[in-house]
Amino acid sequence: MNQAPQHRSGFPARRGFTLLETLLVLGLMSMLAAVMIGGSAQLLKGTARSDPEDALTALLQTIRRQAVEKGKVLELAPKEAADEDGPDFEWGEENADEDHPRTEEKLPKLEGVKVKILAPESTGAILLGGVASEKALARMRFYPDGTCDRVRLDVTRNESRVVIPIDPLTCAPLPAVAPK
Repeated sequence: MNQAPQHRSGFPARRGFTLLETLLVLGLMSMLAAVMIGGSAQLLKGTARSDPEDALTALLQTIRRQAVEKGKVLELAPKEAADEDGPDFEWGEENADEDHPRTEEKLPKLEGVKVKILAPESTGAILLGGVASEKALARMRFYPDGTCDRVRLDVTRNESRVVIPIDPLTCAPLPAVAPK
């Protein structure tokens, strides 16, 4: 006759977990998941784009992705009357109508920081107060193959100015160039 294996204490050895142990583990896992989910929401809020330059480069990538997904040419254009509370840019299909309206985007405001989209080459720059100033580009196009128009970003932080070329193949920023 087979006898159940004995534990050192003399009681029969058991295999597996009791209901209480299983419930305890599940309770601890759910508490850990609740903490992780709550913490990740705060983490995601902290990664919100607060810099206008970062927000604009992220917007370029969003529009590029939309152009590829939709298989259509999309445009990004600065708003004509961009005020403090209104949107800075609008984007959408070239021939926007009621069925396909343009999306408006507002960049975050940061004291002393201005961002403009410029033509690929410096043309028509004028000297204002010892600083070369160029007119912002009227529009930038994104194509279904994932490319975009050649442009430059003009980032002015307080007194310093940096011009960042945008790669037309990836629509991503290239290393900054000091203006002449």
